[in-house]
Amino acid sequence: MAHIRPRVPAACIPRCSVYPFVLWKPLMAMFFDSPRCLGFIRANELKRAEQLLNRYMQYFLDPVERYSYYLTQAAIASAKNDDRRSIELLNKIDVKTLNSAEKTRLELLRARYFTRLGDHKKALQIIEHLSDPSDEYSLQISLVRAVSAEFEGDLKRSSEILFDAIESASDRLKNADYFCVLNNYGRIQKIMKNETESLIHYRKALKLAKDLNEKHLMHVAYQNVIPSLVSSHRQDEARQFISEYRSIVDFTNPDDLVEYYNFLIEFYREANNRNKLFETIDEARERVYPFVSRKEQVVCDISQLRMRWNGGVLAPAFLYQIEDQYPEYAELSIVERFRCYMELHHVLQRLKEDGRLILSQEALFDQNRENIRRLIPALEDHLDTTPEYCVFEKCQVTWDIIRGKKCGTDDYDKERVLRMLEDIREIHIIHGNYIEAFNAGLDICDEALGQKQYEKMWEYTQSAMTEVQKIRGHPAEASALIRIACYAYSAGRHDLAREYLGRFERTDVQISHFADWIQGYYIGLKQELSSGG
Repeated sequence: MAHIRPRVPAACIPRCSVYPFVLWKPLMAMFFDSPRCLGFIRANELKRAEQLLNRYMQYFLDPVERYSYYLTQAAIASAKNDDRRSIELLNKIDVKTLNSAEKTRLELLRARYFTRLGDHKKALQIIEHLSDPSDEYSLQISLVRAVSAEFEGDLKRSSEILFDAIESASDRLKNADYFCVLNNYGRIQKIMKNETESLIHYRKALKLAKDLNEKHLMHVAYQNVIPSLVSSHRQDEARQFISEYRSIVDFTNPDDLVEYYNFLIEFYREANNRNKLFETIDEARERVYPFVSRKEQVVCDISQLRMRWNGGVLAPAFLYQIEDQYPEYAELSIVERFRCYMELHHVLQRLKEDGRLILSQEALFDQNRENIRRLIPALEDHLDTTPEYCVFEKCQVTWDIIRGKKCGTDDYDKERVLRMLEDIREIHIIHGNYIEAFNAGLDICDEALGQKQYEKMWEYTQSAMTEVQKIRGHPAEASALIRIACYAYSAGRHDLAREYLGRFERTDVQISHFADWIQGYYIGLKQELSSGG
């Protein structure tokens, strides 16, 4: 229910950038009920869609049926955030059997999946090589170009692409692509501090989602409209929309429940409403757990462990429960297991530093740390088998390996770790992910500072000071200002530290919204500067 990494993971494209990949015209295979299957996807009933697809699997014999089958299977995988599998499924389609329209639709789907995987350069190459696409595909092309521009850090160009798309398609039949354009334009305007314009387009997107009666689009729309109303000081209206949002949730559908409660948890966390936050966490646990697998339950527990710790409400009983179910984490996949172990390590490490670990937890701390180290070779094997186009995944797993190598020890290959961080930055640059490359540069500053390589730290800090000017107003800016201030202070540039700290405080972003390590940077720097440092 929460992100594993202490800051927003590279693999997480903003929720409002998620595209519905179900917009091709259904092909009438003899046995396959494609419209019904796609209807389940639009209703956010992914398990029913998958069950229906599997039921007809044996009947896909001719090329038309296989084409329809693989497209639908890819749509389900994407709805479950497995876009790597979506690409693998599309690669099974025999392109030679397709007509020109089918080829165009297939290529556009590939471009949009590549965008979600972080390979914006490949997505743009596909768009550029389309042979004279008709106006029917203009919105899909604009979406790919706009998201790519955003990840390059060019918010102005992204906004212009989306605005032109809205204008050019205003007199056409509105579909889910038009919803995405409205919604993404609203998000870009919010980033650029155009709150009124943002809310106007978020509202339009919500109305269209209701008109289309597509549940997964309604989730996206409500999750954007409600926070926008709060930031515009329309609290009463926001509460009305929360009630309206709740009314569309099917409380017997786990996909609906996870969407709804994840939103509420994040909403109350950002509002710094601790009572509602932990009331909602408990309610989510009670509502969701009966509908999800045991594997999903233990993973959710680890996510809740961090949230309860950060909120200062981690009860001993909850930690005892994690301790009792610890053997079950060995059944997870390598990557899932590692990230759960790291989350647990974070909390146990803090308790150990505070002298609050009991004897059995001391043993768990040592065992867990050893398990983390043992997983590193398996993570390295996983990285070697990850395709190049899975940019976010490759960079995240590389980051995991770095964390594993550093876990609880100062005796690690420091030069190699720095090279790996520089590799992450370079990979993002190559594939058009400017924002993630910027964040990776800050990670290099962190590591260089820890290694007392002050010259390298200051080199990357200076780059960050230049680069941060290009992303003014972007969500990545606020935490970056705190980090730059800390690096400047460490380099003896107290004047710059005060300047960047002041810039952060003028953003009006609450420090409680950030991970505990960012909060620690901020608190420590404030103390140093106030004491005359």
